[in-house]
Amino acid sequence: MAGTAALVAPTRALTTRTVARGLAWDRQDSGIRAEAAAGRTDVAYRPLLIGGLAEPFFTTVYTRDWVAQCAARYYGVDRLHRP
Repeated sequence: MAGTAALVAPTRALTTRTVARGLAWDRQDSGIRAEAAAGRTDVAYRPLLIGGLAEPFFTTVYTRDWVAQCAARYYGVDRLHRP
């Protein structure tokens, strides 16, 4: 029983972070979609990191930023860039 109780606080913290990250992703998704719908072809995005993962955010060279390129295709824009 004590082992299960010890998991309550970390699980609550993880849930809080996950919900906050999901809301941030939803806000960013709406913004990108709105800019794409307005005809923008080069749209800014802010990388939303998960935990301490650095990949693929280590590069500042667009041709090596596979996440931005893949997301640009998904949103139907020519380029996503970091502000």
